[in-house]
Amino acid sequence: MNFGVCLPHYGQPVSLDGLRNVAQDAENMGYHSVWASDHVVTPAHLLPSFGTIFFDAFVVLSHISALTQWVKLGTTVMVVPYRNPLVAAKMVASLDSLSGGRVILGIGAGGAPDEFEALGVPNNERGRRTNEYLRIMIELWTNDPSDYQGQFFDFSKVRFGPKPVQEPHPPIWVGGRSDAALRRAVRFGAAWHPTFMPLEQLRERLEKLEQLSSDTGRSLGPAVTIHQIVDFNGGQGAAGSSTESRRLGHGLPEQVASDLAAHAGMNVETVACNFRAMNVTELRNAIELFATRVMPQLNSGP
Repeated sequence: MNFGVCLPHYGQPVSLDGLRNVAQDAENMGYHSVWASDHVVTPAHLLPSFGTIFFDAFVVLSHISALTQWVKLGTTVMVVPYRNPLVAAKMVASLDSLSGGRVILGIGAGGAPDEFEALGVPNNERGRRTNEYLRIMIELWTNDPSDYQGQFFDFSKVRFGPKPVQEPHPPIWVGGRSDAALRRAVRFGAAWHPTFMPLEQLRERLEKLEQLSSDTGRSLGPAVTIHQIVDFNGGQGAAGSSTESRRLGHGLPEQVASDLAAHAGMNVETVACNFRAMNVTELRNAIELFATRVMPQLNSGP
């Protein structure tokens, strides 16, 4: 099982030193990846947890790519309908090229109507736009010249460069829990990448994912990954207490390791850890605690 670290680029006061230290800690301690999330404006219902400062995911990852050597650079997740797909394809390809092929493109259709409204994107078209925009990006990354005719975009003989370093393109990890998201994962995804959920719900969704993969003739379905909150300060109890009295990923290192072992038993391959912390110092301590007390129990390595 691989583990990643969500970067502190929103909420608390963000500093260049903090971003650099967290990313380099992750790389030095053997984490697989670092992750940035995506909001252009902050939806009102997320203000209490995100605050008004939310640095752009691709600018952050570009900055981090210059400060690290090998750690993967992921989005968890880029909201596809927010951006012109030709512009988004250029951003992803440029980052993949400049970082030496380290991008993991986590994507989603979004779910904040007020943010869609502010950006002038119809919320009720987000699913259709996501699917079309992904087809456009793949066309641009894999063909030259590129042609596309669809509901929202039409172009022909477009020359596009740079192409991504990774072939045929950076892996697409599809977020979301709905049936539509699972169908999108089967169609486009190297992996399914939902946010945290109860184990029973995860098990049910995995069964649905397997069924959809089989129905579409995909012999090997998408890999399974997850974005999981990890909170060493919340829900603590006796080391042997069950998850019934606490949330998954909350508690003592031994409890968190047990939770992630259950995920490993469901063939979850990668966990993007969103550590709950009040400041960068507390976050760095949590990253170290996880690396020394949790990762060894799950036989993880760089």
